[in-house]
Amino acid sequence: MSKLSDEQWDLLKKMTPSEGARDRIRKNLRYSIRNLPVQKKRHLIFELKNLVLTSLFLLLSAGLLFQVQKYDRSDERPGHLQAAEEFSLSWDLDSVYSEKKQNIYEFYKKGQIEKVGFAQYVSDRKKQEIINTRAMNVEKELENFPYSTSLYIEHVKMMETSLRYHFFVEAGKKTFHFSFDYPKLEYAEIFQIIGSLNFNNPVPYRHEKPLYVMHGYGSLPYPVGLRPVKIAGNKEIYNWESGIDMNDYLKQILSKGGWKEIKNGKSFYKFESVDGLEIVELTVDGNELTYEFSYPNREQ
Repeated sequence: MSKLSDEQWDLLKKMTPSEGARDRIRKNLRYSIRNLPVQKKRHLIFELKNLVLTSLFLLLSAGLLFQVQKYDRSDERPGHLQAAEEFSLSWDLDSVYSEKKQNIYEFYKKGQIEKVGFAQYVSDRKKQEIINTRAMNVEKELENFPYSTSLYIEHVKMMETSLRYHFFVEAGKKTFHFSFDYPKLEYAEIFQIIGSLNFNNPVPYRHEKPLYVMHGYGSLPYPVGLRPVKIAGNKEIYNWESGIDMNDYLKQILSKGGWKEIKNGKSFYKFESVDGLEIVELTVDGNELTYEFSYPNREQ
């Protein structure tokens, strides 16, 4: 490399920063060095704050979601149906449980896939629509049930359902519509549910004596609270767990006017319908009731 001339060297020295410019550069460098860790630290604190806030938000959201799911779930224990903030309902039949699907509560029997009934709140308008647009063959007010209850029986032409029971239950200011399919549920099971309803609010009325109902279109009264043991053909066996009060039961059968007693023993009773078309033999064994039906004068 050739040596610089005196003129070029003088020009190069003129391009060197002045003392004031060098001071400014030194100050900027010191400021940058001094503040660089602080900026990094502040940035790190800001990131940590965001992480903590995000975690808290996710935890709160998960908690709220859990509460919503808890309110919306049905309690699928047998004999219990629940919808928090709306009502708390139970019944005395362990073989039947419920599942909530939107605003309808579907009933299922243990060991069966198909639903056996459902329940939902209805308005007065919806109640009248259900009653007036279906083939209802029975209309009856059920006396002394836990809540004011009206019964309608619909004739259904289906393979697995011959009758559909409709109950309109007044619970406080609400009307609840229950629907059950026979023979998916036996008559005794259907009435066991309705006869043991408990909304908690309002509390149910409990009658001092047993309740009695007709099964299907028959005229013989049955106690509410029977548990089916075996039902086949003209023979029906039930368990009356609450205890058998035969004196009261006999009064109920004879007070209806459609039956007369033709035999009375300690554990065996025989009744005949006033038209002579039906005979019922009733056997009592502990808490077990056995009914045997025969139709001697019925035309073949």
